[in-house]
Amino acid sequence: MIPEDYAIVKDMVGPCGIKCGDCPMGNGTMRGTAIDLRKYLKTYDVPSWASALPGGVDIDFKRLEESLLWVERSMKCPGCINGGGSPECPIRICSKEKGHSSCSQCSDLKPCPKFDWLGDYGKALMKELAERPASNK
Repeated sequence: MIPEDYAIVKDMVGPCGIKCGDCPMGNGTMRGTAIDLRKYLKTYDVPSWASALPGGVDIDFKRLEESLLWVERSMKCPGCINGGGSPECPIRICSKEKGHSSCSQCSDLKPCPKFDWLGDYGKALMKELAERPASNK
């Protein structure tokens, strides 16, 4: 987790019910993992001896470095409220069109096919949103 990333999103909840501070993109876990892996690969000079391990000869360390840099730069999400998340997210688009800050405000929530792309996690989010008391909606 990257503390400055987490500080931005720690108390946010997206329209879908995802708690941004728990999300690996929002709290910096994905970026932090990429940063740490790049550091370990360099510190231990893994590319120089990886070929001695099974499959090590097949690793393109230059491309791996580029990919990790991409994760480090791109996987930072300030939360939907602050313009993060996918602009194509069907849940985000729908809540905005309906003027809802949370899907818990929607009478069409259960069942909602816009959560399908999240699989079982989407079902759990819908259940949690549907159970919120009206005063928290």
